[in-house]
Amino acid sequence: MNMELMTEREHNEKIIKDIKDLKEIEDEKRQREKKQKIEEEILEFSLYCNHPVTGELMESKLKVHKDELLPSVLDKAYELIELAPHIPIDRCRLVEYDYKNKVMGQSFHEIVGRAGDYCLFLETRTENETFKKYNYGGINLKVSVVDLSTGEVGPAKLVRGELGWTVEELKEHIGELLNIKSSCMRIVLEEDYRSDSVHDISDIGDTLRDILIISPYIYEQLYVSSDPKDYQKEFKNSLMYKYVDFHVSSILLNIILPPAPGPEATPTTTIVTKRGIIMKIISMNEENKGKERKIQVQVDKRITLAQLKEELVPLIGVPPTGFIVYGISGYEMQGLGGALKYMYIRSGSELIIRLGRGLGRGEVIIKLYLFQVNNTEFCNFMMESIVTKDTTVREFKKQVIEEAKVQGIDCVLELDKMRLRDKIRVSPGRLYFNHELIDSREMYVEPLKGPEKKRHYGQIQVYVIRWRPSQCSVDPIEEIILDKYDDPKHVIGKLSELSEVPAEYIYCTEGQSFPVDRSCLHIENYLDWYSISSGRYSLGLYHSDGYVIYYKDNRERMKELTDEERSGIQEAEEARLKKIGECKSKH
Repeated sequence: MNMELMTEREHNEKIIKDIKDLKEIEDEKRQREKKQKIEEEILEFSLYCNHPVTGELMESKLKVHKDELLPSVLDKAYELIELAPHIPIDRCRLVEYDYKNKVMGQSFHEIVGRAGDYCLFLETRTENETFKKYNYGGINLKVSVVDLSTGEVGPAKLVRGELGWTVEELKEHIGELLNIKSSCMRIVLEEDYRSDSVHDISDIGDTLRDILIISPYIYEQLYVSSDPKDYQKEFKNSLMYKYVDFHVSSILLNIILPPAPGPEATPTTTIVTKRGIIMKIISMNEENKGKERKIQVQVDKRITLAQLKEELVPLIGVPPTGFIVYGISGYEMQGLGGALKYMYIRSGSELIIRLGRGLGRGEVIIKLYLFQVNNTEFCNFMMESIVTKDTTVREFKKQVIEEAKVQGIDCVLELDKMRLRDKIRVSPGRLYFNHELIDSREMYVEPLKGPEKKRHYGQIQVYVIRWRPSQCSVDPIEEIILDKYDDPKHVIGKLSELSEVPAEYIYCTEGQSFPVDRSCLHIENYLDWYSISSGRYSLGLYHSDGYVIYYKDNRERMKELTDEERSGIQEAEEARLKKIGECKSKH
């Protein structure tokens, strides 16, 4: 009996608890929905204000109810920015604000209304000042003042205008704002930001609504000047037209010039000719005397390549036929009659000027690189040279020697102590004999210690590096000429002659491409070594010039390095191999 009563009591208590839990869940749900509804009605604005004491532009986040009246919103903004100690609230108001372009939008009345997609500005005034009215539907203008005495076009300032204004009313407003005379003000409109045309609207009687393109995303660009004398001229004959036309039609170019042959040029003011402005020097870097110079110029993109070359003549010191203009990716710009804007040249592009003439019929340009086999930076650009397709190697060598002297290239070249060879990326390729014709567009110029030793096509030239295990070091690179590239015994015989080490003690490696980026710490154990008594094998030289093989005197024992010695060698080798890697990456 007692057990039954206990069970019934527990059951009732469970029901009561479930009802209570359910009610709590429903209450929590109602609270969440209420909170969510309130949050949906709360709008957040970015609020800006120029502090009346410091002048600093302050920013805060202002949260208000969507139906909140403007006086209440103003109170919150006033309190948030903490203006009370500095200025009374009756000298403050809220206006719509475009933070990106730093201009006021419209004044507010009574209710906040639409919100969330714009910013607010807490505007203040002095005691005797009245607030300006910013009407909805006005237009934002960019206005640049042009100094007709220098041709300088000032930075664009954002000005708020009214669509119902006439041009005369706009002049008065700009004159007051920028402190220039409106009576002789010329206003020039950049008709379309995608075109190069400008239009004088100074004497048009229409309103701005009729003249301008109205868009919330495009701010019309105006240029203004105030000069009584220039104002009287026909627009196309005025300085204002020439300066503004050049400004909207020009691009900035970064130009690399060769060393100055005579007096160095300095940046000049804008020069106006009857045909208008073609080029203006913005800056010139003369830090590296006697070396290439870098200048930045503003140039009319409608001019031809021939006109650009004429303008560059005073800076280079040679006539237009004496230098070549190279554009993007190192190609030679051709077509002297073509306008720059049709040659894929954009503002900020880099051009390179190199001394030399343009190509004639049957001529080609050869890029020459100085090859110094024992230098870490073994591959260095020398110059470009023009040859006809029927030029022999010997004649070209003479030409290279003379042109290197003229251009002041720091290397000693002698006709019978130099060779020309193919350049395959950074590796040296086949040698050219004097009687051959030039048939490559990139070549190595290699100075020699003596006359060329390779005499006929059946021979190959091989670089050899002597490895000295007892010193853990290598000798400077030398070379041998092989008559039998596929006979290891012949190779070892040549190495024996070179080193004066008996052939039976010579060990050598297979051929490798130049440059060999092998650390001295790895030569002994990481390479396969062959001797005159080894079985049949190939050194992998093939019938090609420029391979590299290591060799050693096998009687030498490997040096036992201390930790300090090993660390020093490793550091030096890493630095050397890094330079080789950098040299390879440039080509």
